[in-house]
Amino acid sequence: MSAVKKFVFIIISASLFASCNTGELEFDDLEVSPITGVFSFPLGEANYVMRDLVGNQTGDSLSFQEDSTSLFTLLYFDTISYSAPDELVQIDDINFSGGISNMPMASGPVVVNLIETFQTNYDPQKNEELDSIFYETGDLTITTSSTIAADVSYTFTITNTTNINNGTPISVSGNIPNGGGPDMQTSSLIGHKTVLTDPSGSNAINIDLNAQVNLTAGQSMAGTETLTFDLTYGNQTFGLIYGKFGRDTIQVGNQSIEIDFFTQTERAGITFGNPSISFDFRNTFGVPIGIDFAGLHGDDGNGGNQVFLTGSIINNDPVIDGSDLDTPTPTTPGEIAQTIVEINRGNSNLVNLLSQSPERLIFDVAGISNPESLTEGNYLQPTSSITAYVALEIPMEVQLEDYEETGSFGLGDGLDLSNVDSAFIRLVTNNELPFNGTVNLEVQDADSVTIFPISDTSDPQFSQEQLDRFTNIPVIKAPLININGEVTDPSGATEDISLTQQEVELLQNASHVIITMVLNTPVSQTSRDIYVKILADYTLSLKVGIGGKFNLDL
Repeated sequence: MSAVKKFVFIIISASLFASCNTGELEFDDLEVSPITGVFSFPLGEANYVMRDLVGNQTGDSLSFQEDSTSLFTLLYFDTISYSAPDELVQIDDINFSGGISNMPMASGPVVVNLIETFQTNYDPQKNEELDSIFYETGDLTITTSSTIAADVSYTFTITNTTNINNGTPISVSGNIPNGGGPDMQTSSLIGHKTVLTDPSGSNAINIDLNAQVNLTAGQSMAGTETLTFDLTYGNQTFGLIYGKFGRDTIQVGNQSIEIDFFTQTERAGITFGNPSISFDFRNTFGVPIGIDFAGLHGDDGNGGNQVFLTGSIINNDPVIDGSDLDTPTPTTPGEIAQTIVEINRGNSNLVNLLSQSPERLIFDVAGISNPESLTEGNYLQPTSSITAYVALEIPMEVQLEDYEETGSFGLGDGLDLSNVDSAFIRLVTNNELPFNGTVNLEVQDADSVTIFPISDTSDPQFSQEQLDRFTNIPVIKAPLININGEVTDPSGATEDISLTQQEVELLQNASHVIITMVLNTPVSQTSRDIYVKILADYTLSLKVGIGGKFNLDL
């Protein structure tokens, strides 16, 4: 027996036994007139508690915090990392060839001293002005050749490259026997540094050659001989580089945040009043970096519907501090320099960007080294890095425009209202949410096929009037809201939706009812934008029942 049939049966039984003395009844002669009455009973109730509603629709990258007033703040976190010092200064192998061709004339036995100084540039790829470099690995290799018909001993001394501990210049020595081939000598650069102090500003190094030609009796030099060499600083890696690195553009980060709040459900129509993105930069480069946020944008998760950040923070790049510089020997190279940069509604279009409900934020962040001065002293290490801890904070101070939330409740095996003359669906709300709203109802069968209303009004069975009865039902009334955007007193409302006889019959096949709430911020009485606060404990209670008149002819 259906719920309605049971309900009506109880009413009839109670009426009969209350009206008659059962001992006096003559059932053979009893005539029963049709029984009429009014019935009502609940179909279901939905309670929306903001703490549960929002919390259930978020993913792992989102967390919440509540302040002392229970105001919700959505928090997304990410980390941007950059550690590519070669983009600022890259030094390839340093190669230089030189020699002595203006030889004296001499005859043995005698020792001829050949002394000469050569100069070459120790240049990085982009011609940065270097001051000093400290090697982690590397080799100084010199290959020396002679056309002198005598034994030659030589020493190359590079005064710019010295031992870190005792300041002794690096040197390479060797011997070339009479008529012998090229002589190659190698010295490790580990534990050494090169200081480039040429006042002209070039990265010059000095190479001192001191050679001795041992002419024995019968040997001579005609003055046309040569002593040549090829010098290479190779296999270099650096523990520390000082200099003036100029201005370069680097890719600081290209990460993204999936915004589950928008991804998991349709969130169109919500505008946040005071969102912010905070970047906590930790820089161990001895280089100040201007941060270019022009590439920061939101999209639909697949690269479409892009909205880029604009505003004064794009027009005036913020600068993050470089690690403290104490040339040429800092006591603590690589100390962290912290700079916090915030993007907010005052310096950007972040409010508008988030109002587009982006499912992803892409942090395509560029950096510009030495944005304010090209003469500033810099340094870097192989471990130099920039780490940015990113926090997207979205306080739930919002405006809504046709914002939708959808829920449902079941009707069991359907409703048998065969003895009902007329019926209506009753909606009752008790609202603490600071919004006005309407409700749309859609009755579906067990296969989720819509029974009514039918939005296709070209079907002659259904009319626009039917659609109007089940959509935009004004049953959610905004409560009283104070000047701070907080609710002071909830609001209640009741609406009845009459059912046609055809709709009553269709309820026998109904399985569930889909409820769609369409919410809007109350209209401002001034030109000032209204942003209302959504507190964690705010609730919206929506009760749905059915009522009507029955007529039983027994």
